[in-house]
Amino acid sequence: MVLLVILALCFLFAGAAMGIGGFLRARDLQARLDRLEQDLNAFRAEVRAAPSDGAASERGVQGPWGTAESDEQAADEQEPPKETATADSGQAIPEPVGGKAPQMPPAVPGRPRASLEERIGTRWAVWVGGLALVLGGVFLVRYSIEAGLMTPAARVISGALLAIALVGGGEWLRRKHMPGETGGPAYIPGVLTLAGTTTAFATVFVAHALYGLVGPGLAFLLLAAVALLTLAASVLHGPAVASYGLLASYVIPFLVSSDQPALWPLAIYGLFVSLAAYGVARLRLWRWLALAAAGGAFFWGHVLAYASSGPWDAGALAFYNLAIFAMAAFVFVTSLYPRDPGAGADRQDWPAALVLFLHALLAYYLLQVGEFGTLSVAVLAIIAVTLMVVASEWPVVASAAVGGSALMILGYLSWEVPLSPTDLAPFVSARDRVSLAFSNPSAEAFPTVGVAFALLSGGIGLWGTLRSTGRPALAAAGVATPLALLGIAYFRVAPFETSMFFGALALVLAAAFLAALAFLDRRLPDGASGREAALAAYTVGTVGAIAMGMSILLQDGWLPVGLALLAAGTVWVRQKWPLPALSWVALGVAVLTCLVIAYDPTIVGADRLGRTPVFNALLYGYGVPTLAFAYCAWQLRDARGVPQQAFEALAMFSALVTLAVLIHHAMNGGAFYAPADTLGEWSLHTLVLLSGSLAAQRLDGISGSPVLAKGSLAFGVLGFLSAAGLHLFSLNPLFSGEPVGGGILFNLLFVAYLLPAVLLAAIARWAGPSRPDWYRQLAGWLAGAMMFAWISLEVRAFFHRPNLDVFATSAAELYTYSAAWLLFGLALLVVGFRWQSRMIRLASGIFVLAAVAKVFLFDMAGLDGAWRALSFIGLGAVLIGIGLIYQRLLMRQGPAAEEKPQAV
Repeated sequence: MVLLVILALCFLFAGAAMGIGGFLRARDLQARLDRLEQDLNAFRAEVRAAPSDGAASERGVQGPWGTAESDEQAADEQEPPKETATADSGQAIPEPVGGKAPQMPPAVPGRPRASLEERIGTRWAVWVGGLALVLGGVFLVRYSIEAGLMTPAARVISGALLAIALVGGGEWLRRKHMPGETGGPAYIPGVLTLAGTTTAFATVFVAHALYGLVGPGLAFLLLAAVALLTLAASVLHGPAVASYGLLASYVIPFLVSSDQPALWPLAIYGLFVSLAAYGVARLRLWRWLALAAAGGAFFWGHVLAYASSGPWDAGALAFYNLAIFAMAAFVFVTSLYPRDPGAGADRQDWPAALVLFLHALLAYYLLQVGEFGTLSVAVLAIIAVTLMVVASEWPVVASAAVGGSALMILGYLSWEVPLSPTDLAPFVSARDRVSLAFSNPSAEAFPTVGVAFALLSGGIGLWGTLRSTGRPALAAAGVATPLALLGIAYFRVAPFETSMFFGALALVLAAAFLAALAFLDRRLPDGASGREAALAAYTVGTVGAIAMGMSILLQDGWLPVGLALLAAGTVWVRQKWPLPALSWVALGVAVLTCLVIAYDPTIVGADRLGRTPVFNALLYGYGVPTLAFAYCAWQLRDARGVPQQAFEALAMFSALVTLAVLIHHAMNGGAFYAPADTLGEWSLHTLVLLSGSLAAQRLDGISGSPVLAKGSLAFGVLGFLSAAGLHLFSLNPLFSGEPVGGGILFNLLFVAYLLPAVLLAAIARWAGPSRPDWYRQLAGWLAGAMMFAWISLEVRAFFHRPNLDVFATSAAELYTYSAAWLLFGLALLVVGFRWQSRMIRLASGIFVLAAVAKVFLFDMAGLDGAWRALSFIGLGAVLIGIGLIYQRLLMRQGPAAEEKPQAV
């Protein structure tokens, strides 16, 4: 036993000796390094001397957390002095600055990299020595317990004396041998202090948890005192002690348990810990410690919320929330930056704004614990208002105004919704929480709180917008909060109902925003920082409030009409009051109009739409927005920006959709959701697409709009796909059996094949040079195919109408096919010569060859008698006529008959 004691004591003293030896070695090296740095700084300061005081003062500016560049960094950033070579040494020396040559001190060699000996002697020895001291004390206490050498009280007293000795030794070393030093990678006083505070923590915890010598209250106070003293000691001993003290401060309450926990002591303890940490951080300008303290304070707020047991704990939570928020505002904003709302901020201090918002979020727990009582609502309002005021007075954290807005909105939305930690225990599903969020709140204070929040946010937002350079964020908060509160109140009190009360409130809010907009436009000078953004925010608020009022008041499908007219009115106002944001606001309203129509494509509901074709709710529900979008595009034609092009695209798309829904409703007897699976309906859709392509192509030639150019191509390609895929194959009446009608010429085939062929030919013929070649050629070949299909199906209909899917075929019908195809080929040949188009002449040759193949392959076997003779006679006559045409026209013209490049 004695041997073990001796070994432990040797280990303890050996560690202490190593620490002291390392300390002496480190002090010598530190002194040498200080002398070298002083010489080097003196040289750099003389070289860096500026010719004017202004430049020197600019270089002397420091950041709020002492993060301004050091002398070395500033010297590196400035332009190095020009160098000239000396005649005797051949080395470069700096040219004189300001006409005076600096005195050259002796050359200072660069600091060599630390050797292994230096690292062992100055760093590793210190930390290993400190660890050895702690472990030695632990082993000694353990041995005393196992051997029963001391009573529990004596062990605790011995641990306390050891802790005092270690802390006292560290302080003695700091005062005696290291005055003015505060930390470093191998700072021996700090290591001894950490060892002492660790021993103190262990001693108090053992006295409480193992021996029961002190009760929970006294143990808590002692541990808290040790933690706070550790934080205070970090002012003298550096960051390592500070981080250790902060971590230990938040761990202590979990080490001591009590049968009767109280929330007030926990709240006060958390405030004292945060106050100590913030004080050290502010005194030493350690931002990392301030952020760590903010994270700890935020964490402690959650701990308090989980430890709360009912509304009677709301006072402690309220006190903690207000105090911790005030500390954060002081440390991160008010004590660092000057209060000057008129000064522009070069950058936003996002970490500070985030810390303030996170501290403000703790008020949600208070709302739940306090059951939305007067105290909890008042605290939330105070914190939200303070956020907006701080954002106004200190523009460097102007973004905090958005946090104040979000705090009010989320707090109002969470009214009577179970979100607190105590409500999470009996599991409440997310679906139930959402349903509660949109249910009718029973509290009488709900509308009063909403009005109060709206007045506070709107008033402070306008006040801050008028006087602060952070006006964009303040204007956004002042506009968004009242709008969101009104929307929340409407959806929770009278969801999707026509309410004159809420509709009138929305229009009153719009009038207030409009008055604020006019007031700010007069009071803010043109060059004011953020002026345009602030005016845009109030413009959006005005239009948004009007749109909300329309949504609440209008029924029977008039909402999309009202929104579309609102977009047109906004563009009209822009012509009179040229604010750049108005065009974007109008575009946003137009997009909202499209979303409303997409939500209910029938405008008034399928059961109320009726069967009357064309003249129904679809006409004004789709037609008025189309005209409004076209008006907006026309009014913005001089701007030629994104909003104008977007309005052009919306106008084209909505015009197409308007005709499509009217056609679908009419062709299906009023059944809006019936499938579109007939050739008759798709024929009209194809005609709309091809006509729209031609119209957009024509307008593009007049205005030169890229949107119209691309839109015409898009409509044309969609028309091509519809004609080729549906008309020729999927919905072909020869395969589907759809009746074509009883008329010989004017029947379904006329609409489904002949008219599309004519439009396709027009597209191919009049497509400008801006259209790609494949587009014109595809339109031309598809026009020929549609015309050939019409001729063939028309012959079939002449013999078998109204149904074409019969299998019987007569000799007269076979002969008529041959004659019709030959005449069609001959007609194409004439047109090809008339337009000097080789492509059309080649197409005529293909159809003539098809007729020749049919005569020799089918008519020879399928026809007999006079029909077969007439078939061959007609074929021969047509072929001879074609040869005659080529001889008389093409050969005579020679090269002049070549195709013109622009013709098709």
